[in-house]
Amino acid sequence: MAKETKMEKAKATKMEKAQAIFEEGNKLKESGNIEEASQSYQKAIQMRPEYIKPLNALAEIYESQENWEEAVKCYRRIIGLKPNSPSAYIQLAKILAKQNKIYGAIAAYQEAIALKSDVSAMVYKNLGELLIQEKDVVGEALSAYQKAAELSSDWKSSFYINYGDLLAKKEQPDEAIESYKKAIALSPDKAKNYVSLGNVLAQKERLDEAISSYQKAIQLKPDMAVVYKKLGDILVRKEQFDTAIRCYQKALEINPEATYIYSLLGDVFAQQGKEEEAQHCYDKADY
Repeated sequence: MAKETKMEKAKATKMEKAQAIFEEGNKLKESGNIEEASQSYQKAIQMRPEYIKPLNALAEIYESQENWEEAVKCYRRIIGLKPNSPSAYIQLAKILAKQNKIYGAIAAYQEAIALKSDVSAMVYKNLGELLIQEKDVVGEALSAYQKAAELSSDWKSSFYINYGDLLAKKEQPDEAIESYKKAIALSPDKAKNYVSLGNVLAQKERLDEAISSYQKAIQLKPDMAVVYKKLGDILVRKEQFDTAIRCYQKALEINPEATYIYSLLGDVFAQQGKEEEAQHCYDKADY
């Protein structure tokens, strides 16, 4: 019993010394002496390897120095000591993402969410962005974005574009349209937002609205050949052949290498009974 008490006292004394060294490290950090602070934190950790506070502080220094490998080591040690800490997994995920270690970052975010489902909206958004990079997990990415949207509405237009793209891929066009409209409300001067909206409107056969959306995109960015092509496609469906021809021709003027458009142009001339013009286009087409 006496031996145990003596060991406990020694342990407590060692912890007190480690705490004092940690506090000294904090003072050094506050005064801008980062290297000395780092050394103090390392000494505190050497004295008490299970002491999490200096590990956290050291990880933050490594992050500020963009020393991602050492920061990862710190957070992995923290997780080893405190495996039920969502915040450690979240920090680990952020650093792994910066290293382009996508699978590891996704796994770390998912572990944080498994430990605490009511993490911040930003965690779900970050997870969703990583999942977008994986082609086979559209449903998981959409779920992450949906949760982020439920928890917060304070997002930039890029969030709603990504969200809309996921909704469109999962064949939820009405919801996608609403998401794109939110993106446009936030960034009305971004042409690509109108293109995304126009694409889904066209799929929904809301052709006049799609035309207006594409025209707005062209107004903002006149050099988008693909938008002229899309606009031409819709005008063909509306049997506005002359205007469709002008759109296809403009697309080719902007991007002469898009020779497949000649086949579309030929089809329009053929529908007008202009066989010579049609054949001329077919001859130029690259199928």
